Amino acid sequence: MIAYLRTNYLKHMVFNKLFYLCACCISCLCIGLTTPAFANTTSPSNTVPFVRMEHGQYTIEVQINDSAPLKFMIDTAASRTSIFEKTKVRLGFGVNSSQHYINGMTNSGYRPGTTVDTLSFGKQVFKNHNIVILKDWQKAQAEGLDGILGMDVLNDLVLAFSHISSTVKIRKKPHLSKSKYNGWKKIRLEDNPYPVEKFGLLYTYTQFGDLHIPTLFDTGSNFSAINWMSVKGTKIAKERRRLREEWIVQGSIDEFKPHMRVEIEETHIGGMRLRYHEFIVMNFEKFPVNKFGTYPLVIAGIDIIDGRDFMLDLANDYLYIAPKSRKIKFGKRSKNKNR
Repeated sequence: MIAYLRTNYLKHMVFNKLFYLCACCISCLCIGLTTPAFANTTSPSNTVPFVRMEHGQYTIEVQINDSAPLKFMIDTAASRTSIFEKTKVRLGFGVNSSQHYINGMTNSGYRPGTTVDTLSFGKQVFKNHNIVILKDWQKAQAEGLDGILGMDVLNDLVLAFSHISSTVKIRKKPHLSKSKYNGWKKIRLEDNPYPVEKFGLLYTYTQFGDLHIPTLFDTGSNFSAINWMSVKGTKIAKERRRLREEWIVQGSIDEFKPHMRVEIEETHIGGMRLRYHEFIVMNFEKFPVNKFGTYPLVIAGIDIIDGRDFMLDLANDYLYIAPKSRKIKFGKRSKNKNR
């Protein structure tokens, strides 16, 4: 049985991710305040600065052809790299004959593409690369976001994030230092276990009590979510009935799309224990990765990292997360010390 502490019923949910994402899936992105601009770089390096968005997602500089640096979000739940319509117009790009069907948790549709001569970040260069053109998203523009880096360019890379230096080291299959990552949580990532198109995305598992649910790791989402199918037969599922009763009493005539925020006492994602972690329970009826809500699914957002250093070894399908800092007490005083 799932243990949970409290629920807040969301009548007007604002999900914090971009609606349209490439060729597969994305949650939603709630974007707000403008973040500091990137520092100018004079030559390519394996180590590049990152800037975190208001809600925690990671962005880096990207160049397309000979453009000035562009701000792209790193998104492991996007199968395709994309730019926004305003970015396309600013760069003077046309569109090619390709059309890409974009699926998301709340929206779907066909979007055009364009082919660029080069797409580069750090020392990584991709030539004659096809990218998708997304509809403009006002809140993304408020943070100066130009596009999204998807798994089509990330899938063979290793990205090591350091919060002390606010940098990410990006390489192709480097040799890992066993001593450096000793004590870090190592989470195995794998293909979608369901009999659907794989889209090049990576999954782990979430355990709620006796439930063992496939979980998409999504750096483009600042929150974690779970579909109603995953909590069938639990106390949380009973709340869905109450939400429907309220919906009927209120005389609502739109489609019933229940959302609920829950805090679960103990969760394990990829074997990593999370205490009192918050999830949004919702339908994933637009998601092809779990057959449009047919199968149980969890979306693990960047919130599971909790501001710690981490390494995405996408070349070998592993996620490494640094241990939490711990408090060492000295009498009545205490201070944080990293392990």
